[in-house]
Amino acid sequence: MGMDRTDVTLIQDLHAGRCSRRWLVALFVLVCITMAKLIPSMQSPDEFDHVKRAYLLGKGVFTLQSFEEQGSGGLVDTGLMTYFKAYGVLPYRPHRKLSLEENYAAEAARWTGQREFSAAPGTGYYLPVIYVPQALGLAIGEAAGLTIGNSYDLAVLLTILSCAALLWAAFAIYPANPAVLALLILPMSLFQFASATIDGLSMALTVLAVSLFLRIAHDRRAAAAWLTPVLALVLVVLIGSRIHMLPALLLLGMACFQVRRRSAYVLFALSIVIIAAWLLHAIGSTVDKRVLVGASTSEVALYYLKHPFAFLRVLHATLDRPDLMGFYMSSFVGVLGWLDASFRPEVYRLALAALVVIGVLSLSLRRLRTEWPPRAMLLFCAVASVLMTFFALLVTWNKHPADVILGVQGRYFTLPMILLAYAIAAGKGAFEGVARKGAAVVLAALAYLSVTATVSLMLGRYYQSFAPIESASVSVSPTPPLSPDNPITVAMSPRYLAHQREITRLGINFGTHMRTNSGAAELQLSTPDGATVRVPIDLPALKDNEYALLDVPKGSYVAGKIVSVTGGGVSAWQATPTTGGASSTCMVYLYADGTSQFTEGCPVPNLR
Repeated sequence: MGMDRTDVTLIQDLHAGRCSRRWLVALFVLVCITMAKLIPSMQSPDEFDHVKRAYLLGKGVFTLQSFEEQGSGGLVDTGLMTYFKAYGVLPYRPHRKLSLEENYAAEAARWTGQREFSAAPGTGYYLPVIYVPQALGLAIGEAAGLTIGNSYDLAVLLTILSCAALLWAAFAIYPANPAVLALLILPMSLFQFASATIDGLSMALTVLAVSLFLRIAHDRRAAAAWLTPVLALVLVVLIGSRIHMLPALLLLGMACFQVRRRSAYVLFALSIVIIAAWLLHAIGSTVDKRVLVGASTSEVALYYLKHPFAFLRVLHATLDRPDLMGFYMSSFVGVLGWLDASFRPEVYRLALAALVVIGVLSLSLRRLRTEWPPRAMLLFCAVASVLMTFFALLVTWNKHPADVILGVQGRYFTLPMILLAYAIAAGKGAFEGVARKGAAVVLAALAYLSVTATVSLMLGRYYQSFAPIESASVSVSPTPPLSPDNPITVAMSPRYLAHQREITRLGINFGTHMRTNSGAAELQLSTPDGATVRVPIDLPALKDNEYALLDVPKGSYVAGKIVSVTGGGVSAWQATPTTGGASSTCMVYLYADGTSQFTEGCPVPNLR
C-alpha cells in the first residue's frame, strides 16, 4: 500500500530545513544547560513541590495523599528533604548569596531510603504524566547511587532534552515564525526551561499542539492519519497540567471537523472525558492549606459560573490596578528566582519593544482569506485562556469573595501568547520576505539581550556580594610525614567543636608527596566521654592532595590522631590562622542528618 500525495508532501516538509532546525535546537540545548549550571537548584517558583511530585511519580504515586491538617503530598526521601533545606535559604532573600561550602554541602547530600510525609498541594491539580522526564532522572539517579545533586542535574537535563525534542518535532511539522521564537527566548522562558518545573515542557507542548493543529488545518481531509491522535494526546497532557489552557481543546474539535473521520470524533470525545475526569478528581481530592479561600474550589467556581458579572467586576478591578498591570508585564519578560531577582528597567523596556517590533514585522495577511478560520480559532483560544488564567487563580488562590485577583504572574500568559503569535503570523515561509528578515534581526538582538542580561542578573543575585569579601586569613601546610615515632595530630575545626553533631564519615586531605606509600595506618578518634574509636587506613590507596573518605561509627568526636601500624610517609594538610592560633586538620565532616561541613580555608572537597 503506497503513500498518498499528502504523506509524501509532509515527509518532504519534515526533511526540508532539517539542518537549520538541528543547529537551532542544539543552540537551545546549550544555552539551557549553561543556564541550569549557573542557576542554583530549586530557584524556580514552587520548584521544591515540582521535584517532590516528580519523585513521587517515580515511586509509582499517581495522585497525592491528602490530609486535612497537612494538605496534599506524599512520602519523600529524607535526603531529598535535606537537599531542599540547603537551597531553601535563598528564596525571598534577595541579598542572600550562596557560599561555596553551602553549595558543597547541598551537592554532597545522598539518598537515605527513608521517607517522610511532605506537602506539595500546588502540584495536586497537575496531570502527573508531564513529570515523566524529571521522574525518570531522579529515579535513575537514585538507582545508580548518584548524589541527590547529580540526580537533580540529570532530571533537569532530561527535561531540557525533552523540551528540545518536542520543539524540534513542532518546527518540523509546521514552521514557527519569529514572534513564536521571541516568546521562547525571553529571560523568563529561558529560566524556566533550565529548571525542573513543568513550565518549559508546557511551552514546548503548546508549540507542538499548535503546529499539529495548523498542519491539519492546512491539509484538511488529506492530513496524515497520525496527526489527530498525537494532537489529542498532547492536548490532554497540556490541559491536564495547565487548566487555563482548557479553551485549547477547541483546536482538537476544529481539527476533527476538518479531517471528517469518525475515529477523530471518538478521539475528541475521549479527550473531553479524560480531561474532565482528571480535573474533577484533582479539584475534589487536593487539599491546599497555603491559602484560606473560605470555601471549596468547586463551590467558588460554581458561584462565579452562576454570577458571571461578579467575575467580570473582579476582573475589571484587577486590570484597573496600575501596579498589577506593571507586574504582569515585568514578570512576563522575567522576574526571576522566587520573584526576587528583577532586571534593570531598561531591560524590560527593550525586551517589550523588541516583542512588539517582531510581532508587527511577523504579521501575515497574504493568505488570510484561506487561513482565517484556524487563525481566528487560535485568537479566540488565546483570549479565552487569558480569562481562564484569572478565573483559575480567583477560585484557588483568593479569599472568597475577592475584590481583586491576586497571585497572577506574567509568565502564566506565555502559553496564550504562543497561540496569539501563531494567530497573527501563521502560514509557511516563516522567514520569507523583507519584513520577516527584519524580524529575524531583531530576534537575534533579543536573544543576545536575554542571555547576557540573565547571566548578569544570576551572577549578581546568587554569587556576587555588594561589599568586598575578605578571604579566610589562613595558611595551608602539610604536617611532618607519618612515621612510627611521629603520629599526625587530627585537630577538629573550631566551628565543629562549637556545634558538635553526630558524624558518620570523615574526609581527611592527605599529601602523599607524589609517591605511593606502603603499609597501613590507623585513625584514632576520641569521643567526649574519653573512649577511643579506631579506623584503619590503607596507605597505598591514598591519593596526593585529595580527601580520603573514611567511614566512622556514628557519634561525636573531639580529637584524634593518625598512627603508623606498618608504614608511613604521608602527611595531612592543615590550616593555620595567619594571626596566630591552633591549626585545624583539613577535613570534611559528613553528618548523620545528611549535611556536611569542611575546615575553613582548606581546599574544597570533591567527593560527589
